[in-house]
Amino acid sequence: MTDLIEGTWALLLPGWDDMSTWGYDSGTGSFFAQLTNNNSSDDDGPDVWITPGQYPVISNPGQLQTQIAGATGATASVVAEAMNDAIDDQGAPPQYRVTA
Repeated sequence: MTDLIEGTWALLLPGWDDMSTWGYDSGTGSFFAQLTNNNSSDDDGPDVWITPGQYPVISNPGQLQTQIAGATGATASVVAEAMNDAIDDQGAPPQYRVTA
């Protein structure tokens, strides 16, 4: 993927939408997600941190979508809707749009 733009956006995934985020980090050259279940406290950090080291480098939003779905049990289409909300309402780059 070309034209990668660094940023962090809210991930409005049902049941995970209070504190979860996703984005792209140019320092690691990877997309990432910090996922905290709404029933958890964020005092000790996210429940799941999808980032290089714990996961391979994620080079495109579709790969991140797959990892988020696997970590949360959400369907790919629900994750796509949550990620695409960041494009439609939060100013994330349009090239990060994913499909189910």
